[in-house]
Amino acid sequence: MSKVRCKSCGAVFDAGLSYCPYCGVMNKRGAYAEFRGKISSLTDAMFGLKEDVQQSVSRMILSSLLRSLLFIAVIVGAAYAFSRTAQVNYYNDPEYDQKAYEEIVWMDENLDRLNDAYESGDYKAVEKQYYENTRAVQKWSRYSAYKLKYAYEKIEAESRFDLWRFRDMLYFIFYPEYYTGYNGMKRVDETEYNELRQTLVSELQDLGYTYTELEEIYAGCSDDYGYMDADLLKKHVKEDGNG
Repeated sequence: MSKVRCKSCGAVFDAGLSYCPYCGVMNKRGAYAEFRGKISSLTDAMFGLKEDVQQSVSRMILSSLLRSLLFIAVIVGAAYAFSRTAQVNYYNDPEYDQKAYEEIVWMDENLDRLNDAYESGDYKAVEKQYYENTRAVQKWSRYSAYKLKYAYEKIEAESRFDLWRFRDMLYFIFYPEYYTGYNGMKRVDETEYNELRQTLVSELQDLGYTYTELEEIYAGCSDDYGYMDADLLKKHVKEDGNG
C-alpha cells in the first residue's frame, strides 16, 4: 500500500488511513476513499433490499393468485357436485317417476286417437286431448305439425282481413316457430309446410302485397326475437287490397 506524509507532523503512514495515527490530522485521500467505500456498501445494501422486496411482493402476489384459484376451484367443484346431486335426486324422485309413468300410460292409451284426429284434420279433438294431458301430448311426435296446422286452420277460418289476421299470416310465413316453439320446425314435414305457406302468400298477394314488401314489413315490425309490434304493423294493413 502506498504511503503519505502528514502535512502537520511530517510522519509517514498508509495512504488508506483517514487520519494521521500520530497527530490525528485528517488525510483527505484516505477519508475520501473511505467515504466512497461506505457509499458503495450502502448502495449495494439498498439494491439487495430492493431485490428482497421484489421477491417478497412477487411471493405475495403468487400466493394471493394461488389462493384465488383454489377458491374458484372449490366453488366450481361444489357447484358441479351440487348439480350432479340435484340431477340424481331429480331423476330418482318417486313423484317425478310416477308422473313420467302416468304420461307413458296415457299416451299408450290415447296415441291412436291422437293420430286419427290429426290425420282427419280434427285439430279441435287434438286440442281437447292436449288439455287433458299437456305434458304427454307435447312429447307426441306430431305435436309441432299439429300446432302449425291448427294455427293455419284458425287463420283460414277468419274471413275478415285485419291487423291480427295479417300478423298471424306473417308469423306463419316468416316465423313459424311462433306456433311450433323453439326447434319445432325440425319435426314438421317441409313440403306440407311450404304448401300451406304459399297459400297464405298468394292470399296476401291478391290483396296487393308483393313478396318483397311482405319481407320488408315483417323485418321492419319485428324485434330481435322475431316478435312483431302491433302498433308498427297497423299502418301496413290493407283493406281489400286498397290500403
